[in-house]
Amino acid sequence: MTPEIQPEWWPEKKLRARPVQRVQVCGRTLHPPVLSHTVNFPRLELPVSGCYENQIESGGRAVTVRLKPGDALFAAPNCWNFPVWRQRVELLSLLFGVRQIGISIVTSGGTAGGTRQPRLDSKKVSLPRPVAGPLPHIIEAMVEGQAAANSPTLLPELARALLDCVGAMLQAPHQGAGGAGGAAGGGGAGAGRSQTLFENLCIYLQNNYQYDISRDVVARQFGISPTHLSRVFQTRGHMTFNSYLTHVRIDRAKFFLGNYDFKLDEIAARCGYNHTTYFCQMFKQVAKTTPADYRAKMQARKAMGR
Repeated sequence: MTPEIQPEWWPEKKLRARPVQRVQVCGRTLHPPVLSHTVNFPRLELPVSGCYENQIESGGRAVTVRLKPGDALFAAPNCWNFPVWRQRVELLSLLFGVRQIGISIVTSGGTAGGTRQPRLDSKKVSLPRPVAGPLPHIIEAMVEGQAAANSPTLLPELARALLDCVGAMLQAPHQGAGGAGGAAGGGGAGAGRSQTLFENLCIYLQNNYQYDISRDVVARQFGISPTHLSRVFQTRGHMTFNSYLTHVRIDRAKFFLGNYDFKLDEIAARCGYNHTTYFCQMFKQVAKTTPADYRAKMQARKAMGR
């Protein structure tokens, strides 16, 4: 079973020893590469040890950045980054969803030349995203700071404040932070663990939809059985695992269709589909229209200034 992230697990000492001094920001103007990370939530990633290598968009071109402790990578909604797992790294990753904050420590032993779908070890937890207090305002300020291109001085301070907020949330008594495990029980604590597991699974799929993943693959990531995973989606999400994954992928396909001039086979590949025909079938099933008609509709709306 994937270990839970406890308050003492949070890398407080490493963050204090090497506080964030520089923040690289991701863009979204250029076409994102296949298998790049492109989600509609803000993300903050920083290595607490080792080197985190990425391809990102910066200054209107694709560049390779190598982040060391003291550096961070910030991606506003729908901006992209493409990790390259060639070097050893221990990465702290924060994803700020609508209702949950996904927190993970990802470790990679490095590879000789990278892999299509990296095999990484990770610990995961989610926290309820507060609607009041400083954290929502800090996230909003980071998004605005990136857009205003004044990140060299502003974003490191905001990133440090954001990390302090998340660390304090983990340390707060009776926080109820849940890890990836937990039984899909009926009521009480069991129901809470099951709901937390469901939300962790949703965050994972929202951040990894582009890979060739399956129910069995995700179950192994979370240290649970495929049957348990299916039960969680049925009881907590009132849908199947495949239905939710399809929903996430088609939602991302809509974004690509409305914002880029990718061919359909390129969009299919970016959304985790190996076959364009099957992608088109699933898109029509979910969106009740074809990808081509959806794109035409979005283009017409833009032309009308809507």
